[in-house]
Amino acid sequence: MKRFLAILLFIIISLSAHAQKYDWYLNGQIIKGFILKHNQYVSHLAVSNPSGIELSFQQRLNGRREWESLYNKPIVNYGLSYYNLRNPKLGHLIVGAANMDLPISRKENTALYFRIGTGLVYSTNPYDRETNNQNNMISTPITILLQTRLTYEININDKINLTPNLNVTHASNGAQRAPNRGINIVTANLGMSYKIISRVEEKNEDIKLVEEIPYQIYFAFSGGYNTKTLQVREPRPFFNAILFGQKYINKKSDIGIGLDYSHNLSLKSQIQQNWFRLNNDEEIKDFRRVALLIGHELKFGKLGFITQLGVYIYDPSAINMPVYQRYGLRYQFHDHLMAIASLKTHAATAEQSEFGIGWRF
Repeated sequence: MKRFLAILLFIIISLSAHAQKYDWYLNGQIIKGFILKHNQYVSHLAVSNPSGIELSFQQRLNGRREWESLYNKPIVNYGLSYYNLRNPKLGHLIVGAANMDLPISRKENTALYFRIGTGLVYSTNPYDRETNNQNNMISTPITILLQTRLTYEININDKINLTPNLNVTHASNGAQRAPNRGINIVTANLGMSYKIISRVEEKNEDIKLVEEIPYQIYFAFSGGYNTKTLQVREPRPFFNAILFGQKYINKKSDIGIGLDYSHNLSLKSQIQQNWFRLNNDEEIKDFRRVALLIGHELKFGKLGFITQLGVYIYDPSAINMPVYQRYGLRYQFHDHLMAIASLKTHAATAEQSEFGIGWRF
């Protein structure tokens, strides 16, 4: 406990020294809810009522960068959560997340926010073939978080806000290892925010304008590990190479088209071990795939939320449906260099979690 308080004090001091261009709040939440039965294969686990706590730092954006005003000055959150899933097969979860609360409406003393966020989840009791083979929700110690939340904020005074909310937390490993049913937790939370740092007003402060680039082309290389089936148990590497061109639409949006090459060794193993392919006179050995992409990017300064729709134009294996989706984040940390994290899915079935870098020409 002393170590935790020391870390918390260090973070507060660091924020005071470097972040006085914004108001910062400390937010705490009490969590209570249930595990959603999202398909028949998890019904034996969706029987408990998880509880937990959450602690986060909230950065209240104020418009000093133009994109902040475009989204009506949202709130950025950096937090840690603890979930007791109240089921020995599932164990406990520790969640580290970064989120953005987008204002839906604001009144004099109240506001309604919609949250989108992501992060990482640590599970204390993932699937184990020998000791915990009933846990088909979580099969790796580290999984990927997707989170949405609807918060009704009530202003008490200049420093204190009440923040009751409804929350959906999803965690899965993005097909890194099977089984991968994922877990969905629906909660009703009670919370409160307390202002710990007040913004220091600056005279003649310039607003940082959104960069308007009519066209841009980038090349991205990403990869990771995934498992296609329980028959191919060990994760195999994959990589993608994407060439993508984007056109500026407005200060919030770009659209684009591109090509996507996929090289997936787990898919190769699945083809080799698939008995009806091995006994087919027209056995398919080429696991490589090429797709045509169309996409959209929602821009938040240097950060972009990407959504893409892909259609295979070369896919000899034809194991998956011919259309797929990609959802992810792209961060432009240099004029040319970018970091990318994304999830590729075929409808509701995740194929792979992708992490990579890119070069903007």
